[in-house]
Amino acid sequence: MKQRKWRLSAITAVMMLIAVACGGSSSSTAPTEVVQLRWFVGLGTGTDVETQVPVQQEVVDAWNAANPNIQVTLEVVPNADAKNTLLTQNAAGNPPDVVGPAGVAGSNGFYGQWLDLAPLISDANYDLSQFPAAAVEAFAVGGQGQLGLPFASFPSFMYFRPSLFEEAGLNLPPTTYGDQYEMPDGTMVDWSWDTIREIGMLLTVDSAGKDATEAGFNPKKIVQYGYAQPWNGAPEWASWFTPGQFLQSDGKTIAAPDGWVDAWQWYNDAAFKDYFMPNADTSALEEWGQGNAFPTGKIAMGQSYTWYTCCLGDVLGEDWNIASTPSNNGTISNDLNADTFRISAGSKHPKEAFEFMTYLLGEASAKLLVIYGGMPARAADQDAFFATLDEKFPQGVNWDIAKASYANASTPSAEAYIPNYLKARDYIYSDFTPLLTKKAMNVSDYVTNTFIPALQAIADESE
Repeated sequence: MKQRKWRLSAITAVMMLIAVACGGSSSSTAPTEVVQLRWFVGLGTGTDVETQVPVQQEVVDAWNAANPNIQVTLEVVPNADAKNTLLTQNAAGNPPDVVGPAGVAGSNGFYGQWLDLAPLISDANYDLSQFPAAAVEAFAVGGQGQLGLPFASFPSFMYFRPSLFEEAGLNLPPTTYGDQYEMPDGTMVDWSWDTIREIGMLLTVDSAGKDATEAGFNPKKIVQYGYAQPWNGAPEWASWFTPGQFLQSDGKTIAAPDGWVDAWQWYNDAAFKDYFMPNADTSALEEWGQGNAFPTGKIAMGQSYTWYTCCLGDVLGEDWNIASTPSNNGTISNDLNADTFRISAGSKHPKEAFEFMTYLLGEASAKLLVIYGGMPARAADQDAFFATLDEKFPQGVNWDIAKASYANASTPSAEAYIPNYLKARDYIYSDFTPLLTKKAMNVSDYVTNTFIPALQAIADESE
């Protein structure tokens, strides 16, 4: 009901402006046509009627007041209905002009239906140097063009609990990208996924106080794990080892990217061979967080994104910090989640839509980023953003790690496009990902004989 009132208010305002333009002046000059734009919200965040919709409406009202010849109507659709609503509008030839915020995954369900912004960026002489080059590149899609620009970013890094390192007599993780880690015997090693395995086993303890490297360790009575993987899925897990995508350069063939099978085997071994990561059955238990184990306080490390600060709970208190993403074979892969706005390929007013979109990315971004919870894409705006997080988390979180992760984001995204994307994504996250920690397995065999053929069949359905 609130949404309908806001929408009607916007339409009424537009009609008043038209009336003034057409009949309220004695000038003989022909009235300027008022361009009508629609801003569609619902594919991602932005649908909360209490905290988000009112602020978005304020942003629209401010634009409309300053731009009488380009008027915008806000359309907010509940997330559960947004996909089908947008598909219906597009099919009817009535797409909204600006859509977002939405991430890569939310947008990939509309592959081929977004406008390439490159010509508009060039015509407007829009300054891309305000963003890290890697962040701009993250929205460049092969064969499609520059589909978005940086806005709300969620870089990834390693969360850890300092007290568990101290109790185990281990040094804390490095505080700067590129720094090595000092092992208990004094040797210096790369902060790598191999190192995570080694110290993860030292940080995993059974009810008798033995760690996972000691004789007599009982994997059936673990009271503390060295590592747990908060949410996400198989593509993210592997992309932190090596960036890649399933869809190959021919646009048809599906294959496991180089290094991903080894990464998935690392996770499977962590749960069933080395025992420093809870398996699926353990993770599902209430005492282990029912899928979100790190906030239980019994997990030493977990790789995730800035958005995960939403879900750390009360048990940890101030006993957590962040470290760099581990390297793999000497290379660091920082997967990035990012929300932004896109313009529909069928927009009848692309130039004006781009003007409004850059307003959302610029002048309006301070208000919007607060309600969306995303790190600002502009380096100049980031200190203020992290200052607000410091008020919530006063322990002195090393946010320089987050900034460095963002500035060195890897491509392609773990959420890269696959034909028949929505069905493919459901299969990857609902079927394949849980299996990786459900039972001990030869991942290579399963991927070769079952997973990739099934994913290829799903992709082929789109033809």
